[in-house]
Amino acid sequence: MKINKSNMSAQPQKLVETIKFSILICFLGIIVPKNCFSQETAKKLFPRNINTPYLNQLAPSISGDGNTMVFLSDEVSSKRLNMQFTYKTGPERWADAERLTIIDNSFELNHLRGYSLSYDGKTLFYTTLKAGGIGGYDIWYVTRSGNTWGHPQNLGKPLNSPAHEGDPSISPDGRFLYFMRCDQMDMNGASGCKIYVSEKKNNVFWGEPVELPAPINTGNDMTPRIMPDNNTLLFGSTRPGGKGGVDVYMSRKSYGIWSEPVPYDFVNSEADDQYVSVPARSDLLVYSMKLKDKDKLVMAKIPGGLQPAKVLQVRGKILDSDSGGPIKATIQVFDAKNHELVHLIKPDLRDGSFYMLLKEGAKYDFSVTPADKKYFFSSKMFDLVGLEHFKAEKEEILMEIPQSGSSIVLNNIVFEPNSAQLSDESTLELKRLFLFLKHNPQTKIEIGAHLGEYLEDSIQSNPDLTEVIIDTIENVVQPDSMAYPISDEGLIKEDTTLLAATDTVIEMNEETFEDGNLNNADSLIEEVIEPEFIYKYTYHNDRSEKEAKAIYDFLIEKGVPESNLSYKTYSSEKPIFPDEPSKNKRIEITFLGN
Repeated sequence: MKINKSNMSAQPQKLVETIKFSILICFLGIIVPKNCFSQETAKKLFPRNINTPYLNQLAPSISGDGNTMVFLSDEVSSKRLNMQFTYKTGPERWADAERLTIIDNSFELNHLRGYSLSYDGKTLFYTTLKAGGIGGYDIWYVTRSGNTWGHPQNLGKPLNSPAHEGDPSISPDGRFLYFMRCDQMDMNGASGCKIYVSEKKNNVFWGEPVELPAPINTGNDMTPRIMPDNNTLLFGSTRPGGKGGVDVYMSRKSYGIWSEPVPYDFVNSEADDQYVSVPARSDLLVYSMKLKDKDKLVMAKIPGGLQPAKVLQVRGKILDSDSGGPIKATIQVFDAKNHELVHLIKPDLRDGSFYMLLKEGAKYDFSVTPADKKYFFSSKMFDLVGLEHFKAEKEEILMEIPQSGSSIVLNNIVFEPNSAQLSDESTLELKRLFLFLKHNPQTKIEIGAHLGEYLEDSIQSNPDLTEVIIDTIENVVQPDSMAYPISDEGLIKEDTTLLAATDTVIEMNEETFEDGNLNNADSLIEEVIEPEFIYKYTYHNDRSEKEAKAIYDFLIEKGVPESNLSYKTYSSEKPIFPDEPSKNKRIEITFLGN
């Protein structure tokens, strides 16, 4: 734990020593487990160029990736609180903060701490009385492109009303805005507040706000902060049992029901503590606390049981494969199991960028569909079942218009285990393929199935060995006794002729064969020797032809002309990863021209 001691009085030094001591005695088992979960945790100050000595820094709001932040500070020149903006320049370094004048110019009209950054860091929501509003304090927003902020916009009715709305918090998917509606509000505080949520209806309008039920709203409840998992809510409350002032509480939603709130006692104090922020990594809380009679920005480790669920952070760009420029497209993310829509995202047309967070515990079908139907779609499956730690990925997705001879892998085709039957997880991918062919009716494709690692055995030693090849081998067996006379010496008589026709042996002697003619046919002795066969079984896992045909059959059933479709098995003929055979299993579409 690194703390700048030159900025600390004896009191904060004692606090740090207490925290270290508590952690040590819990580790050694000196305190019973219940007391060990006392929410004492490690804290770390932001660097000196952010926590300017002899000034206050408070009410931070940080982006999901933890790289941009806004906060308040009382600059010496103005002797009042000003909104500041900063960004990371290295793992532990931040750029010197700059005043956010687009909001600061209405200082006297703002509910000072009533703002928050969106998770992608591009939108800042804030609370103000400025002209052009609906009623009392309203929620406004500004968007950022690079280092430039746009003009403030009012969120409009019905989200804003004749009452006071403030302290907004946008969900990670951008679909829900949590905020408070209060009886009284001024620059520094509010009272008689309840927490509401509104769902976005389109790019402009928000739906009718809905008041959150008990146990969230029980009196004076305010400053909601929806967490990266989109399922955990932090909020401030003056309910009985707190430490004093406005304390921070946490509640989780399960099947539409909010849990009984739990206090964040590791951050709560006798003062008002509700202005907190949590980045996507979900294990850090950013807030301000008193040090040497000044408010300073601090990061605190959230105790394990109080952390939101783990998430995957995906930041990327959607670009044209030829020009490298952005294109108009729609990103959709579905729960692969129940096909519930999780994200609907429009990439930024200025640079093609997008940002999203996906919660642990599910598989997600991710796809990009360009507005221009000549482009083929792009897809990927994110499997977050069993995700134990925060992960971050970057994606640069190049969209292309298929040319004759080009091939594209269908990433989200899934078959049932040890089977050529299409899984329900493939439904969305198959529909996307069908829609592409519907919008491009002259396009002809080959559906190619490629095997991963080929396995075989003489017995079904593995559940994956579902296919069988049966080879038939004729076993020639001599009869016990031949049907022709043999002399006492065991020699064949000279006047005996043996004829063989297939598997029938016929004995003829000189009485039945005269002058080249058969006489006395009734005396023929016939013995039929039944052939014996040995069957050789080879069990294997090459279902590629059946897999290709399953997709072919789906498209035929949907009405795609047979003349536009063909399918083929490539087995293991065209590996992408020669040294890792298991990675070569795939379904590949090859475009055959019009």
